[in-house]
Amino acid sequence: MEWLQDILFAVFTLGDTVGEGFVALSLGFAAQATGLGFLFGAALMLIFQSVVPVSFQVEGLTVVSRRNNGDWRGMCYTAMLAGIVGAILGGIGVYGTIVGFIGEAIQGGMMAGAGLILSIVAFDLLRENWKIGITSAIVAYLLFIPMSIISPDWALIIALAGSVTAGVIAGRILGAYEPVVSKPEIEKVSLIPRSWAEIKAYITKPSVIRATLAILALRTGTSIAYGAIDSDLLAGRVANPDVVNVTSGVGSLFSGMFGGANVEPIISATAAAPHPIFSGVLMMVLMGALLLFGILPKLGKLVPTQAIVGFLLVLGTLIIIPENLPILMADPVPGAVAAGVTAASIDPFLGMLVAITVRVLMGMFGG
Repeated sequence: MEWLQDILFAVFTLGDTVGEGFVALSLGFAAQATGLGFLFGAALMLIFQSVVPVSFQVEGLTVVSRRNNGDWRGMCYTAMLAGIVGAILGGIGVYGTIVGFIGEAIQGGMMAGAGLILSIVAFDLLRENWKIGITSAIVAYLLFIPMSIISPDWALIIALAGSVTAGVIAGRILGAYEPVVSKPEIEKVSLIPRSWAEIKAYITKPSVIRATLAILALRTGTSIAYGAIDSDLLAGRVANPDVVNVTSGVGSLFSGMFGGANVEPIISATAAAPHPIFSGVLMMVLMGALLLFGILPKLGKLVPTQAIVGFLLVLGTLIIIPENLPILMADPVPGAVAAGVTAASIDPFLGMLVAITVRVLMGMFGG
């Protein structure tokens, strides 16, 4: 019976991951190559005996896409560069020191800012086809709010499934919508770096550097926050952010090398399974197969882009922001600055820098 529960947890989490994969497609990421990131991540999760999967993470995907202005090659180089740096930092075990220096309030502020970014993206999509977007949003809230009381573990997955289904039905009734599609030219799994000249050009490009710093700053927060929820709260194990960053870094490196998206730590229902490592690895392997065999883009052709609006709004306004506001309030001024600057600039790294500067100035002038 326990093994059946493991499989069910993996399959239901897979439903959530598919929804986030639709977001990835809508932001301009390639699907098939990201399957490599899932498989490498699954292997490292097994090797390290970690209960924290890495996957599509809407906050991280949005930051990388927006900071690169949708430039696919720039997004790939960001995934690679952030992957290498993150894996090295995790490998030498410095994340505890980094987190101690930043402080929990500023981390909470960056995460709250990421929640605001998701809401901004949702409203941008909603304006393109408000009828489908509103339908998706209403159904998502109507499902999530009661389910968060009845069955918190399944609330987001049910809200995702219901809101996307409602969006698909609305699109069929209206008869005209833009489907979630991936460009055929980026779905050819091939090595992205073509020459040393190109590598040097991209890794010194300001947008790639800014995006890399932004995703590394965000990953610092998510590896602690999401990793602790999966490990301490759900699985009853000791969290290890360095292991999470190595797993995310290596997965992102190989995904980006062949045209895929960065893969980041997530809050996963698999961590609550009887055998959380097996369940998490199974989910990642199944998703890797869906991606490598090109199934996700085929499913996306049936889904209006605005059908994911409800998922984005619920994730941002009812999960990420509320969870991080109490953390932010431990040191409210720097925390609020981190949230505001992160959201306004779509750059968690800039939000972190400005918040640290504010904290130092407050200390100097007795604030």
